[in-house]
Amino acid sequence: MIRSKPILLFKAFMLSFTLFLLSQPLLSQPEVVRIAALKGPTGLGMIKLFQEKPTLPGGVRTEYVAYPSPDVVIPRLVNGEIDLAALPTNVAVNLYNKKIPYVLAAIIGNGVLYCISTDSTVKNLETLNQVQNVAKGSTPEFILRHILEAKGLKDKVKVEFRYAPVELAQLIIAGREKTGILPEPFATKVLRARPEARIISDLQEEWKALYPDTPTYPMTALIVKASFLHTYRPLVDSFLSLYRASQEWVKKYPIEAGSLASQLSFGIDREDAKDAIPRCNLTFVPAKESRPVVERFLTILLQFAPESIGGKLPDSEFYAVP
Repeated sequence: MIRSKPILLFKAFMLSFTLFLLSQPLLSQPEVVRIAALKGPTGLGMIKLFQEKPTLPGGVRTEYVAYPSPDVVIPRLVNGEIDLAALPTNVAVNLYNKKIPYVLAAIIGNGVLYCISTDSTVKNLETLNQVQNVAKGSTPEFILRHILEAKGLKDKVKVEFRYAPVELAQLIIAGREKTGILPEPFATKVLRARPEARIISDLQEEWKALYPDTPTYPMTALIVKASFLHTYRPLVDSFLSLYRASQEWVKKYPIEAGSLASQLSFGIDREDAKDAIPRCNLTFVPAKESRPVVERFLTILLQFAPESIGGKLPDSEFYAVP
């Protein structure tokens, strides 16, 4: 009887532990994963997913919404309504530094800025006297300012900000402006409409010449809600695989991708896609691997507009996905 007492106690413990486990809620899969992107090059890599809406392991559905600008999607991120999102890199960092719990999954797009001119006397940045830029207070301004300063051209080149990208493209096509900094797909639209228009400076190549050790600047980030990543890591990994496949399809079939982007109102016409998509510089670099190029880019933003990234570089926890 004495010998059986430990056995009885053990059985009683196991019964209590089993009842405890049964009383706890089971960790279930979410019914749907909510994914956001911005229209244009930012969300271009996932248009195949927008079309097909593939399910994730366990039959988990995916839901996609494309927004016209960061201002529209940010409140939804602040409220935690979105699980993954494609955003400008500086916006993603700004949210993180403001304690909005989204971390970096991957860099999915590099620079897309080009100096386009119809002026035959302008050959490169060194022969430029005046240029129209777009989006004052954002990446196009800071990248151009930094390149001009590094090349000793800050005082020589007058930079003006009068137009949004679509307006500037239309004005160059109409002959009312001659030279401007344009992102894709607007650069391609001008090049196709005006045969005399040329790329007099690829700002990505200018950056590469300045920083051969970090030869790209990362304009687009894919972020994930930190709690979602920690709880459902296999689902995140599955989505990232699907995203990479979608992005590769876009790069391999730019005409078909342009047609689909046009159908989905992503701001890229089928006629422009063949030339525009290769210049959109789609890429996929996991977060931890991307850290050196991200920090170089953010260091430049800190010089010109620290408020655009929340005033500091993000810590190591931001680079969540190996």
